[in-house]
Amino acid sequence: MGTVQVIGAGVAGFSLARHLVRAGYGGQITLYDPQGLPYDRPPLSKSLERVHFAEHGWFQEHGIELVGHAAQLPGIPDSPQDWLVLATGTTPRPLQVPGAEYAQVLHDAADAEALARKLSFGAFGTQVVVIGAGLVGAEFAAAARQLGAMVTLIGNHELPGGAVFGPPMARQLHEEHRTGGIRVITGTVQRITEHAVLVQDEELEADIVVAAIGVEPNTRVARRLGLATDDGILVDRDMRTSAAQVLAVGDAARQHGHRAYRHWERATEDAEIAAATIMGTEPPPRRSAWFWTDRHESHVEVVGDFSRATHTVERHNRQDKIHMSFGLDAAGTLVAAAMADDGTMGEAVRKLIDEGPTPPLSALQDPRISPRDLGQRR
Repeated sequence: MGTVQVIGAGVAGFSLARHLVRAGYGGQITLYDPQGLPYDRPPLSKSLERVHFAEHGWFQEHGIELVGHAAQLPGIPDSPQDWLVLATGTTPRPLQVPGAEYAQVLHDAADAEALARKLSFGAFGTQVVVIGAGLVGAEFAAAARQLGAMVTLIGNHELPGGAVFGPPMARQLHEEHRTGGIRVITGTVQRITEHAVLVQDEELEADIVVAAIGVEPNTRVARRLGLATDDGILVDRDMRTSAAQVLAVGDAARQHGHRAYRHWERATEDAEIAAATIMGTEPPPRRSAWFWTDRHESHVEVVGDFSRATHTVERHNRQDKIHMSFGLDAAGTLVAAAMADDGTMGEAVRKLIDEGPTPPLSALQDPRISPRDLGQRR
C-alpha cells in the first residue's frame, strides 16, 4: 500500500494526515516532529496556550505513527508508492544586534510556555520590550499588556501591517496599542543588555525582551536532499518538489511563479492538495488567502491580498471606527478586504474576490447592505 512519511507536524503536516485518513488511504503514515503531539501555532502569540489538534487516541485509532527524535530522517523514496512530505515550517529570523542573545523568540510551545511562566507570576508592572510590530509582535504585546505588564513595542516602520491590512485598517489597529496602554516606538534597536534595550539612543528598562522580526522558510532538509529552493521549497500546483515523490506543504513551500503565503488556512489547502496528489484524485481549487488576528479588543479577518490594491474604501461604525476596508486594484476590481469584529462578512466578500462581480463603491461603503446582498449590487 505504500508509505507517507511527513517531516513536520504543524497544521500542514497534521492536516495532510487527517485528509489521507478521510480519503481512506491504506498505507502507513508517519509524522516526524521533535515537539511531540501536534498542536496549533496561532494561539501561542494570542494567549500563550498550547492547543492540540487531536489526542493520542486519534493517532492510535488511525494507525498513525508519531516519531519524536529520529536518529535519521527519511530520504527521497525509491518506490512510486512511497511519499516523503516536507512540512518543515519556518524558523525565526535572527536579530542582528549586539546582545541579541538576551532576546527571546516566540515561535513554538516551549517559547510560549517559558514566557507564560515569567508573566504569570507578578506580571503586573513587569517591563516587557517587544522588537517587531508585525502580527506575532503585535499579538504578544497585546497579550502581555492584558496580563498587566508594562509593554513597549518597537517597530521599524511608521505603519506596520500596511500591506497586510491595507493602510487605513493598519493605522487604526496600530493606534489601538497606544490606547491600550502600550508605548509604541518607531526606530532601530542598537543594543540589548541583560536588563535594557537601547533604541534611538534611549535606554529602556526591560525584564523581558522578545524578538518578533519575522520568519524564514525552513529549507534545511530540502537543501540536504538537493531539492530546488528559493524563498521556500519550490513546488508545482500539485505540491510536488523537484523530486517527483517528494511533496512540500505549508509555510516552507512556495509555488513556482507565486509569492509565498504563510498563513494557517493556506497550509491546510496545501495539505488537501498534497493528499489529492498522493491519492491520485482531483485537487480542490485554490481560494483567495484568509487569516485572522486578535489584539486588544479587536478580532480582524483579512481575505485576499492588499499588496495588489492601489486604493481602499471603508465602512465605519457608529463610533466612526473603520468596520471594513476594501482593497481594489487599478482596474477597480476587488482584491482584498479587512473586517473588524464581523465574521459574517468574510465568506461573502471572499466569494466576491474569487468569483466576482465587484460591487460599486457606493455598495461597498454602505453599512446597510448585508453580506448576502453585497454580491447582488452591480
